Amino acid sequence: MRWALVWILLGHVHTTFAEPRVWQDVGGRKVSAEIVRVEGDEVILERGGKTYAFEIARLSEGDQQFIEGWQERRAEQLKALRGAFDAFGLSHRAYAENAAYLAGEVFQNYLRRTPPEYREKMAAGLDYAIAEQTASLVVPSTYDESKPFGVYVEVPASDRLRVPNAAYRSVYQKHQLIYISPHGAGNSEVLSRRLGLALDALASVKATYHVDPNRCYIGGVSGGGITSTMVCFLRPEHFQGAINVARGALLEPYTMQKRVEVFGDRFYEKGATYPPFLPGLVTKHIALSRRYADKRWAFVSGEKDFNHEFTKASGAQWKKCGYTAKYVHVPGMGHTMAPPATWDAVLKWVGEG
Repeated sequence: MRWALVWILLGHVHTTFAEPRVWQDVGGRKVSAEIVRVEGDEVILERGGKTYAFEIARLSEGDQQFIEGWQERRAEQLKALRGAFDAFGLSHRAYAENAAYLAGEVFQNYLRRTPPEYREKMAAGLDYAIAEQTASLVVPSTYDESKPFGVYVEVPASDRLRVPNAAYRSVYQKHQLIYISPHGAGNSEVLSRRLGLALDALASVKATYHVDPNRCYIGGVSGGGITSTMVCFLRPEHFQGAINVARGALLEPYTMQKRVEVFGDRFYEKGATYPPFLPGLVTKHIALSRRYADKRWAFVSGEKDFNHEFTKASGAQWKKCGYTAKYVHVPGMGHTMAPPATWDAVLKWVGEG
């Protein structure tokens, strides 16, 4: 039987620990490929940028012995890949060219309605060296490559988030999610840099771990929340859902129903009208992005959060506009991260999309 007939195309390659080798089947046929992982009775090999599954029993005795030794070495390597990391080095860009980060029909329709100086800032925001970028990373102890894990990318509001505590790590483990939050992507940075680092963080996880591309989500708290909604809205092909905590993202102008103190002498004034979350947002943007009907959009807040009214209104607006959206109310919650029990429920709902 020819190799081309017995290999099964699987998709993109996971290459971090791939090892090149000339493989031979029981019939003496040979092929040069790299081992990626073992799944049950099959070995996953990479050739020409694609991965394939091949029955281990059909390989030569020497190849089968090599696989046994590789599995032992890989088990030791996996120990170093699990756990919490404060400075995981990003290794891969989502796109080779900066302009590609700003591509896509939805994104381009938005950018065409922004001032030239803003577009210049957006282009400059992507001028960074990937080798100099780091992230906070959590990989559950149950990860072993036998089953792909999902990914949750958190866009930070501050410059650098610490790794989640044990309560949240247990939630990510329950949902079989790898957590990553890029550094240097806080509220003071331009949208393009925050978007670029979020996509690069996802690309770096995919290059290092066995990831289910249909279980990748993005979210954040406060300024990170609205930015995560922007990223998923503008580049929806990368994520299956977005979780906006304590911020909201208006699709339509909204008039405040009451006066709310934000910080010090800053207030949201009753009767004041606030604009949509993207400057220049028009109905065409909404219609274009709604083509991604499989996405889920969660908005989380509580009555003690000064962004509560915006967050609740956002959930209602998105649902009215035809999105699969949900507002989650947390009694007593202020301007902070949702508690672990709520987070568990929100991840469950977003993952059902």
